[in-house]
Amino acid sequence: MWSTASAFTVELRSQFRGLHERSGVVFRGPSGWGEFSPFANYSVQQDAYWLEAAIEAAYSPLKFPDNASIAVNAIIGDVEDCIEATQRAIDVYGCRTIKLKVGLDSETDLQRVHSVAKLLAASFPGEQIGIRIDANGRWGLEQATHVLGQLAGLPIEYVEQPCRTESELLSLRRRIHIPIAVDESIRIDRLDSVKEFADLAILKVSPLGGIAATTRMAERIGLPVRISSALETSVGLSPSLLAAYELAPDAAAGLGTGALLRTDLVRETVVPLKGRIQVQRVEPDPSLLASHAPQGDLISHWRARMEAAFELIAQPTRELVDMEG
Repeated sequence: MWSTASAFTVELRSQFRGLHERSGVVFRGPSGWGEFSPFANYSVQQDAYWLEAAIEAAYSPLKFPDNASIAVNAIIGDVEDCIEATQRAIDVYGCRTIKLKVGLDSETDLQRVHSVAKLLAASFPGEQIGIRIDANGRWGLEQATHVLGQLAGLPIEYVEQPCRTESELLSLRRRIHIPIAVDESIRIDRLDSVKEFADLAILKVSPLGGIAATTRMAERIGLPVRISSALETSVGLSPSLLAAYELAPDAAAGLGTGALLRTDLVRETVVPLKGRIQVQRVEPDPSLLASHAPQGDLISHWRARMEAAFELIAQPTRELVDMEG
């Protein structure tokens, strides 16, 4: 596996959740390419899930449909100018669903949501539009209740992770009429309880261990799901596109994150066209792999993380690959 691997670093257009770039490794197997790009704060066990997802993508015979596409939402970070970013999402990518990061002060959050709603309504009069709000658990119960209570009449599809704790989410669900989606609150050891405090589950294929693992988790949770990106490159996004097509084909997926990349491993970054993305495998461009290769210590860093993660992955997955081959 390592003999086909290339470490990379690509740049983001602007800061997103504290990041200015994404780094990781891509490697080729008999079925295609996998991407291993867990975040810096991940544990070795979390790295192992990501490596299992990458191995599944590269070594398992995933069946991609012919000429199929899925709807996606655009995503606007909490430090972006929401008016400029929304207009770009509409004009360049044709997105009718916007996911907006919130969790700042209440007044700013409300202004941003109203601005997005106004632009969407003006651009798509009489057509279906949607806003998804993601607080990343940064609201307390009272702030969440106040902000969400001011959004009556707006096309809010759901609020994602408004509060961090299960008890707060449970209390909030009794107070508001907006559906609650959860991401950070999903725990592998308590999947059966998610429906007690949430209406939807946000699942990310790479951190969960791949498409098969994500499908099993969706079945156990027993709620509608939305597939979201973990800010992979266009190469690493392919399995998530397939998972969204299989698990939630009629709902916009959170996979428009290619628009956040300034540089990529392909000549044409996977971004929405008229609000949709083709469900397809993507291979890196060799010259871009070379030009985005990191230097010295970072290559050693990624090799060490992969080797440590490989020791923890499930035996059936280990048997698919030779780490040194």
